[in-house]
Amino acid sequence: TSGYFDLVGSDLVFEGDRTDFYPAASTWIASDLPVAKQHPAISLGGSSLAGPPLPLSEAPSLIPLGIPSGPSSVGPSRGIVLSEDVGRDFFVAKVDVARESMLLLKTNYHPNWRVTVDGVTVDKVMLMPGFLGVQLTRGEHEVRFEYQPRRLRTVLLGLGLLTLLLIPVGERRAPAVSSWIAHVIPASPIGSLKWPKRTESRQSRRRRRRR
Repeated sequence: TSGYFDLVGSDLVFEGDRTDFYPAASTWIASDLPVAKQHPAISLGGSSLAGPPLPLSEAPSLIPLGIPSGPSSVGPSRGIVLSEDVGRDFFVAKVDVARESMLLLKTNYHPNWRVTVDGVTVDKVMLMPGFLGVQLTRGEHEVRFEYQPRRLRTVLLGLGLLTLLLIPVGERRAPAVSSWIAHVIPASPIGSLKWPKRTESRQSRRRRRRR
């Protein structure tokens, strides 16, 4: 499809470290798996995946073995994407799934994504080469991907907006505040200030007289 979503297969499952991801992704991109719509699932931090995972470090040698061959390598149709809806922090798709598949969203995977299928929260999956996906069964489904920023970021954003709102108020109140300060603390000319006299002790005066 040319939209944000696609129904794909995910017959391979890998688990490993981030250092092993780039060689694995490079091997996948150079293979025929993208044309066959085969996007292996990846776990980089022990996230839950269906099926026993293979070592991600061995992906460069294992991925070529999983490439389907023949004119029907893509297999029967997995279904169709009926509609798409895109918002500021969300994507929604209505799909008709012909056989069990992964619904792939063409955006970067991040833990802050929340996915619901028919209103029920489900586990998300990272798919090659770093996209976001979710497992779907046969039938029609409505799938919603919503990005939820971290709480600290939300608080900082709220404080920033509050500051922007208070700046005009402060500018309007500035003359009144200055007038109040001038009334409470009147300015005095420097010449009118009385400096305290220096007091001398009796011993100091007697010493000067002796000299």
